[in-house]
Amino acid sequence: MNSNSEEPIDEAGVSRRSLFLRTGAAAIGTAALAGVAGCGDTTPVSESGGGSGGKGLLGDPTAGGPVDSAGIPLARRDYPVTLPRFQDPVSASAKPETGGVLKIYNYADYVNPDVLKAFGKQEGVEVKVTTFDNLDEAFSKLSTAGQEYDIIFSTPDQLSKLVGRKLLQPLNPDLIGNLQKNIWDEIQNPFYDVDSRYSVPYTVYTTGVGWRNDKVTIDPANLENGWDVMWDTTSQRGKVQLLDDKREALGMAMLHEGQPNINTESQAFVNSALAGLDTMDSKMRPKVQISAYETLPAGRITLAQLWSGDLLSGAINYMPKGTPASVMSYWYQSEGGPVFNDIITIAAASTKPVIAHRFLNYMMQPDVAYENFVGYTGYQQPQKSLNAAKLFDDGILPKGLSKAVVTQDAYATGNGFLTLTGEGEQIWDKAWSKFRAG
Repeated sequence: MNSNSEEPIDEAGVSRRSLFLRTGAAAIGTAALAGVAGCGDTTPVSESGGGSGGKGLLGDPTAGGPVDSAGIPLARRDYPVTLPRFQDPVSASAKPETGGVLKIYNYADYVNPDVLKAFGKQEGVEVKVTTFDNLDEAFSKLSTAGQEYDIIFSTPDQLSKLVGRKLLQPLNPDLIGNLQKNIWDEIQNPFYDVDSRYSVPYTVYTTGVGWRNDKVTIDPANLENGWDVMWDTTSQRGKVQLLDDKREALGMAMLHEGQPNINTESQAFVNSALAGLDTMDSKMRPKVQISAYETLPAGRITLAQLWSGDLLSGAINYMPKGTPASVMSYWYQSEGGPVFNDIITIAAASTKPVIAHRFLNYMMQPDVAYENFVGYTGYQQPQKSLNAAKLFDDGILPKGLSKAVVTQDAYATGNGFLTLTGEGEQIWDKAWSKFRAG
């Protein structure tokens, strides 16, 4: 991984992008939810984006409700937020910019190089990708280093902070017609970005457990709590992966304890999750990493907390010669487990806003989305035309991994990791630092 280096697109193999701060749908801490009114309403944010933390109406900056570190209300499925516009979108009649370089800021190997090359040829531009290791790093560099890009890949929990810092420009819906034409209805007008003012969806995923079923005989689906497998399969000690991601790792410990609110800001709940990870560490000695897409097929690890796309990527691209993909299995918590999506946005500093809109639209074409998914990343895009069952029937994906494909129903009711207040972020950060320090 060449983090933070600007480089031409290359032909390197798939590697899972690092350190997702995964997002999804759940309420914030129970204390913050007490007395909330009007949760069925869409909350417009004042154009100033102001507000301060307090105990007022959830999402209303003038009432002092919970806000993120940029002062924008915390969006939830039952409390959608309309993000402020600080400038007008580019005109639909503006001509596409010619020549030069389209600059993309993204995780490493999270989009098919062939797809990017085809777009560059189509539009007559050179496409270059600069990579980052994690979203905290990306946000920090975008905020302070003056780096200028055209396209920024991100997640919904980061979106309001990027908008609050005026790092993104609003979208013109007339230039991204494929959003309404091709994308699942559930995500065309998302609660975290009402009217899709700043983002379009990229991939959808679940977070679960993958294992080599020729080496691990315990099926999480047969357990009262499937996450128990990550604590109790001591025969695999030292051959286990824990995701190197504070929200995913601590959130899994919460789900293991039966705590459904994985966006809690309760110090006690986070401390309990930390204690749970410490117990796992002493029993299982997990490797804290994000490389199961390669190490699980190879058998160097046999049990892993991982993202669904990693499992499919491993099955498509990384099975050792002579080892069938049928030795791979996947489980995720269908009720209350993490299910959500990533996003693509246009930078406020873009010098090619029309071409950037055309890129967003291009990535939502069915043929492009299919090639990106099956031909490289293993991460599906929420396309109406994608017949997941056919992928298994045609042998493109092994039938035993059908649970790794995200359905519309699963997405519509999914849980996951959402934006926290500044104080909440600090609580999670401190707990994760303690765990990583041993």
